Amino acid sequence: MLSWQVETFIKEKQLLAANDRILVGVSTGVDSMVLLHILETLQKKMGFVIGVAHVNHKLRATSDEEETYLRNYCQEHNLPFYSTWWENPPKNGVEEKARIFRYHFFKETMVSQHYQVLATAHHRDDQIETMIMKMIREGNLFSAKGIVASQSFGATGELVRPLLQITKEEILDYSKKEGIVYFEDQTNALLNMQRNRIRHQVIPLLKEENSQALSHFQQLSDQLSAAEEIITEQQKKWYQALIKENYHEFEVDVDSYLTFSQAQQFFFLQELAKKARKYYDITLSTKQIRQVMKLLSEEKAHWVMDIDQTWQFQKSYNRLFLSKQSNKDEDAESLLTLNLGESKFLSKNEWVGLFSKDKVEVPEKVKCWLEYRQDLGKEFPFSVVLRKRQAGDRIQLNKQLHKKLSRFFIDKKVPQNLRDQAWVMTDLKDNVLGLLPYVFSYLCIPKETAKIHYVLLYKYRKPKLEGETDAGKRY
Repeated sequence: MLSWQVETFIKEKQLLAANDRILVGVSTGVDSMVLLHILETLQKKMGFVIGVAHVNHKLRATSDEEETYLRNYCQEHNLPFYSTWWENPPKNGVEEKARIFRYHFFKETMVSQHYQVLATAHHRDDQIETMIMKMIREGNLFSAKGIVASQSFGATGELVRPLLQITKEEILDYSKKEGIVYFEDQTNALLNMQRNRIRHQVIPLLKEENSQALSHFQQLSDQLSAAEEIITEQQKKWYQALIKENYHEFEVDVDSYLTFSQAQQFFFLQELAKKARKYYDITLSTKQIRQVMKLLSEEKAHWVMDIDQTWQFQKSYNRLFLSKQSNKDEDAESLLTLNLGESKFLSKNEWVGLFSKDKVEVPEKVKCWLEYRQDLGKEFPFSVVLRKRQAGDRIQLNKQLHKKLSRFFIDKKVPQNLRDQAWVMTDLKDNVLGLLPYVFSYLCIPKETAKIHYVLLYKYRKPKLEGETDAGKRY
């Protein structure tokens, strides 16, 4: 009966297919030994092939005995067997580090031995344990869904859980009926681990309150998975429409964001948080997301909110930036001199050149970059200085108007991070000639009838995101 239930679940969820090569993770506990037994009975009927992977964690006196038993079992049943030892286990965080080691070994074995699918023995009782633990630790809607029947694993593999609809009681009954030999992990009874406390103290109470508790938790998991699918699809659409990805920076269209309901705003910012964690390993808490929502609702033109010592949110007019606190290119020069006929890289993403109009030489590397060009008259100096802006810098915009660069940026609503990236061009006496890539001084721009003698070219590009190829796609 149990074998039929598992077969039905496999077909319903399309977990396994004919010709699949399936690596079964087996610990020799009752759950994994029952899974192995059932898959053995189904492999000929369903047309797949199985192999067995085992990690000897060296944590119990019986660890070597368990490995030997499983090795002999596989030999008798003509099953490929792959094992490894966990040398020098740590003193702290053993459970999580053992899990990481175990799945790393499974992944390596799948690649080297050409298995497409990893099968593990998680069951319905594991589901409720995991959901309760996630709710306690995180309070996150989607993580509360617990364990899923299948998910991607490694670069091209799949991880499946054929016993997810089966209870622990059913597994024990099956093992007794079929005479399956297994080893009991005595540490599962210890109450110094959270999972064990939930298993032995919390879940029995839930079952006493309602015998259908396990079933109801699984229904909740299924509904949460369905809700996640719908919300995730919408989050992707919002992300594509409202966010530009720059180097170490996400730029958000605030005007569009403010048209959303509060619920939509939360899930939109949650998607931004997911991308920030994926690309840059930044962790945004729910509390921080709520703080951003509050600040944006106040409609202040400018504000800054630190996320950690490196990253911050920065609001500037109708744009919200999540970026590194230091927006300066680490490779950029802070001050340099440029002479007529010279060109220089200001950073790996910026290049500038000052040329006679008929002797312009642009490196092949920068020809496709964005360009700011200024034609110049014969009065333009042969040597100029490029530096970052300083307090009090002013530029002459016409005969009567001198304006501070800080006021120019405000009037043009230039975001703070772009202000920091701009270059000030001066003569050798520190008179401001231009602000790249925005404006040149009135004194430098030739009159309509004047002859063009020189050309200033500033070429720049938005640096690629980490892991992005020249074609604009991530690896």
